Amino acid sequence: MAPRPVQVMFNSLGTACAGDLYLPDANAPVPGLVLGHSGVMVKEALAVFAPYFVRAGFAVLAIDYRTVGASEGDPRGQDYPQRQVEDFRSAISYLQSRPEVDAERIGLWGVSVGGSVAVQAAVLDRRVKCVVVQSPSVWNGWRYLERLLGRAGVQALRDRLDEDWQRRYEGGAGARVPHLSLDGETVRDTPDLAAEMFPSYRNEKTLDSTEHLLTFAPEDLIHRLSPTPLLMIANGGWDPYHMLEEAQSAFARAGEPKRLEVLPYDVLGLYTGPGLDEAMALAVDWFDRYLRRTRLATVTPTPTRDSVAAMTQ
Repeated sequence: MAPRPVQVMFNSLGTACAGDLYLPDANAPVPGLVLGHSGVMVKEALAVFAPYFVRAGFAVLAIDYRTVGASEGDPRGQDYPQRQVEDFRSAISYLQSRPEVDAERIGLWGVSVGGSVAVQAAVLDRRVKCVVVQSPSVWNGWRYLERLLGRAGVQALRDRLDEDWQRRYEGGAGARVPHLSLDGETVRDTPDLAAEMFPSYRNEKTLDSTEHLLTFAPEDLIHRLSPTPLLMIANGGWDPYHMLEEAQSAFARAGEPKRLEVLPYDVLGLYTGPGLDEAMALAVDWFDRYLRRTRLATVTPTPTRDSVAAMTQ
């Protein structure tokens, strides 16, 4: 039976964000995980993944980013990866405040773009002790969109962004575009299905969100994640959105400890099956190894001038 979450709110730099908090049965504080989805998808979609971790004894906080789902913030649907990095970090602060959570043992898990957002959050925030990325997609936003749209498509997009900037400068409303506009036969119904399953989900975002994606390049920082352990679980089947080449390129830049698992499933194979159980077993094992069993490093306080003098006398 899937655990029922407690709905909570936490402050992210002045904006109230919503979270679903899942707690295991435990008599002492347990390691905690922050879960983040991609783009403007909502926390209810993370209910597919959270139970695997809760059954393994982890506390889980699945979050809505600012301007998304039950979180506050306007205009709605601002898909800004750098702000989502901040929301991950705010969620860490909230999770550490919970008495049920061991504040020294916090991990991050993200899917699709949420995976690279989680990695960048962990690079910047050393409170993170472990990271798992599932079906990663964007490691260099400009390159990713050129692979997805072609150079001509990116140029046309930039023309639209220029027009949108001028319209907003003159006081008009920014344009809005679909979040999910998938054309492949096996995924063409995904936007309608997501809206049906998750009532708070809106299949739209601000056009200028794409500009923020163009400048998002967490692969430039991923080498600074080490020594935080990184597990990357990538799709090896047909998948034009979570490109294996992107995952391999970013993984090659990461330091140790790290592990890349390429599973033979397509674009939705790690979301709804048949690879979901396999992917989640890998994630649980990674968190169990590096959050529950590993002895955490103790930081020696920086010596003062007086203490150095005393030690040398």
